[in-house]
Amino acid sequence: MSKYILPQEELLRSSYWISNFLIREGYHIDYTLKSLSEIDKFFNEKMYLVLENDNNRNFIFSISAYIGEVIKKHFNGNWELSRNIDLDDESIGISFKNHNSIYPLNITLEIIQKKYTMKEYLKENFKIEI
Repeated sequence: MSKYILPQEELLRSSYWISNFLIREGYHIDYTLKSLSEIDKFFNEKMYLVLENDNNRNFIFSISAYIGEVIKKHFNGNWELSRNIDLDDESIGISFKNHNSIYPLNITLEIIQKKYTMKEYLKENFKIEI
C-alpha cells in the first residue's frame, strides 16, 4: 500500500472545473458515458485551446479527471495510487472488479496524440458503444 494520500478532492474539483468550462464552450457535459463523445468533439474542434494554453498541464489533468470520474461512476471503480512511486499524475488510476485498471491521464494523452477516440477506447476496453 502506498504511503501517499490520493488527492480525491483535487480530482473532483478539477473535474467540475473542466465540465463547467466545456459547458460554457457549448459542449453537452453531464457525467454520462455519452458525454465522453463530447470530449472527442472538443479535441477535434478546439485542440488549439489545450496546446496554446500556458497552463495546459492543469487543463489536461482536469480533462483526465473528468474522463476518470465518468468511467469510475459508470463501472463502479475506485480511484487509487496504482504504483509504489512518488505521487504524480501518471500514478493515479482507477481499479474495477470486472475490468482492468485504467489511467485517465494516459487515456487523455493518447486521445491528444490521436491514437484513439473515447468512443473507440470504451468499445475496446469496456465493450460498450456510446
